[in-house]
Amino acid sequence: MSSPGEVTAPRSKIFGVDGRTWLWGSAAALPLLFWWLGWYPGILSSDSVDQLGQAENFEFFNHHPAIHSLYLWLLRPAWSSPGTISLFQALAMGGLLGLAAMRLAQLGVPAKVAIGTAWAISLLPAIAPTTLTIWKDVPFTFALLWAFTELLVMARDPGRFWARRWGPARLGMALGLVWVTRHNGFITVVILLVALGFGFRSQLKRVGVAAAIVVAIVVGVQVVLYRVLPVDRGAIEPSATFISDVAASFHHEPSNFTQADLRQLGTIAPLEVWDNQYSCTDSTALSFDPRFDSGQIDREPGAFRSLVVRAILRDLDTVAGHRWCAANYLLIPGQPADAYFQRPPYSIPDNPYPRSPISDTAFEITDRIFRWAEGPLWLTWRPALAIWAALATYAAIAYRRRLRVLLWPGGLILAHIINVAATTPAQEFRYAFGIYVMALLSLPLLFLVANPLEASLVPAVVDNGSD
Repeated sequence: MSSPGEVTAPRSKIFGVDGRTWLWGSAAALPLLFWWLGWYPGILSSDSVDQLGQAENFEFFNHHPAIHSLYLWLLRPAWSSPGTISLFQALAMGGLLGLAAMRLAQLGVPAKVAIGTAWAISLLPAIAPTTLTIWKDVPFTFALLWAFTELLVMARDPGRFWARRWGPARLGMALGLVWVTRHNGFITVVILLVALGFGFRSQLKRVGVAAAIVVAIVVGVQVVLYRVLPVDRGAIEPSATFISDVAASFHHEPSNFTQADLRQLGTIAPLEVWDNQYSCTDSTALSFDPRFDSGQIDREPGAFRSLVVRAILRDLDTVAGHRWCAANYLLIPGQPADAYFQRPPYSIPDNPYPRSPISDTAFEITDRIFRWAEGPLWLTWRPALAIWAALATYAAIAYRRRLRVLLWPGGLILAHIINVAATTPAQEFRYAFGIYVMALLSLPLLFLVANPLEASLVPAVVDNGSD
């Protein structure tokens, strides 16, 4: 105990209020670790097995982002199974939930509310199975969450955030990872950076710093790293994302296709395949039909890009209807009877890494939860309720003038909703995983809507009575 008048050094922040909030929030990893004990070495799909094989052979292909296969290679050496990867993902998700809880508390949300939100998210039945799945969507979601927390920091004190070099640098690094960990990640990044440039025109140089770091990461990974390491840099032709849009146009309005268009379609697959295998809720049946030659699109990408543009411009209403059908899981809670909502697979055939629970008790308990969650999909898996709740939260924030700077984290969510809606090939939870978690982390901001004077925002906005 210090004597009266003695000057004592301030405690390190990690042991102060912020540190305790982060530690208690990060303890939300415990439910995820409980699942890990039961589902060891993790949940795998055929894509997971393929990428793990690339990591084992140290031969990488960019069909899935090669950076993710390299990530798997880096995390595997400790054990002879992917158990280290799923363990890291459980811990990383806990750490990011703790970081978000700390940032929310710094904004004025009560620490107990922020920590409770982190724990509540980790206990939801969709979170642990997805976090433990060896998919690129998991580290991609980590990058989104990091960017989300940086926007929370920026919202607290924009002037300080942009004035200091580490604010734009951290945001740029997070967005750079968003870009490189999924092939369509650049859409979200570009939308957000353009919005930031417009919203902070007086800080355009600092926004440019963040953008420059994004570019440096993209070039460093996709140009330099992929040349140094044994990476086949051939990726999915971007226009192939819109195979189902072309199929929708042909299925509903075949008379709009010229003879040249029909000949081009025929070089990829017989016309009856384009028609009969089309489904607005899942493009898998079409693109994985044995008669569908996706290599033809890679061989003549320019021709297919032109066809995509013609189909969209000519049949915009049809394509818009297709997009709504494909992405309506983002906004409609109920599960359509004629569609399948894809989740992490319970098991897959020919898996060289079979499930070997470390704790049978953990598996029995979590297995019951997993099976129960298969029933009320509107509540347990489909992200619409969380998204609508977040949209309502940000609408309420927009009404409070002093809180409007908090719309920026919501801007990241909206940018990614636009991305997913424009590119989703199927109704699948992993595409909305990041949206789901960010939406839930936004809900504590309602406390600030109800108590705007509690918001720790700098500089303070003078209340003119509009609130």
